[in-house]
Amino acid sequence: MCDSFIIQNFRTFKEIKISKLAKVNLFLGKNSVGKTALLEAFYIYLHENKTEAIYELLLKKEEHLSSEEDLASVIKHLFYGHKLPLPKENGIVFSTLKGAKVVASKSVTIKTDSNKDFDEFLMISKGAKKQEYPLARDFRDFYRRSRMFEEYNHESNLRFVYSMGIDDAHIAELWDNIAFESKQDSVIKALKIVEKELSDVAFVEAKHHVAFIEARHRRRGDRVAIAKISGEKVPFKSMGDGINRILHIILSMVNAQDGYLLIDEFENGLHYSVQEQVWKVIFSLAKSLNVQVFATTHSSDCIKAFGSQWENNEESATMHRIDYKDEQHSVMSYEFSDLNDALSTNTEVR
Repeated sequence: MCDSFIIQNFRTFKEIKISKLAKVNLFLGKNSVGKTALLEAFYIYLHENKTEAIYELLLKKEEHLSSEEDLASVIKHLFYGHKLPLPKENGIVFSTLKGAKVVASKSVTIKTDSNKDFDEFLMISKGAKKQEYPLARDFRDFYRRSRMFEEYNHESNLRFVYSMGIDDAHIAELWDNIAFESKQDSVIKALKIVEKELSDVAFVEAKHHVAFIEARHRRRGDRVAIAKISGEKVPFKSMGDGINRILHIILSMVNAQDGYLLIDEFENGLHYSVQEQVWKVIFSLAKSLNVQVFATTHSSDCIKAFGSQWENNEESATMHRIDYKDEQHSVMSYEFSDLNDALSTNTEVR
């Protein structure tokens, strides 16, 4: 489990420290304060293949104009100020803390360097392990070279639920991963929070002839989620944002056993009246499946719902507020007794 965290020179963060983390962790803050960047930092740090994690994040945020762009033009957006450090300058650092000091043996660093021929390259290192990528090569080569590291080719137990959700193909894959397991029952039970008559879930091939407009955006073999409700088959896409958000979160969580779950803007699509029940499921699964959870929000409804579960699990959860003032980020960590103070800050009620 990650029990503390420090970020240096990544995205909007010059430096930020979180001294205490627990099984379930909620991060508060206004829009554009860096909550998503914090989850991205966790994603890279906790991912077994740092290169693959970086590649996925850059693709997800569409921070490359073309795969033919050189690596330097794309990778610079990860660094503080969108600027690549010079060789030998300090780069990105992710690590845990022991007291106020960085634990070097657990540090991940991303920086530039050069060889005797003055060729510059990106260097990603954790402990004694180092990977080097020429900055002049194109972005595609960065990913191809990452696949050469066979030691990383295993099933991941790190899942990231973005604010806009997860695409259909990935959701179908996550469902297949737990076929014939009791974990499917956990997903269905959670979905009943919104739809009490739901009894089963399946993924079926999308019928391209049904809706031409929708079919244009699908590939043959794509599958979509359907629910069995009172004996009828109902597409998830017709059931509203809430039940789809729960599907994405809980299905990702049961696929993260003995690992980590990241949730950006937890409250997206969830009516305030169901958030307490969703948090109850998350706290329960975090314990039974040994999943460490990191979530973000700017909603007081979400904070209240989280607090309802935190009250009975004080040692299993933490809550932190991220602020930005005078060109510096700071973290305020709350105890459960401070919950009302957190609610009185400038958060949005949805």
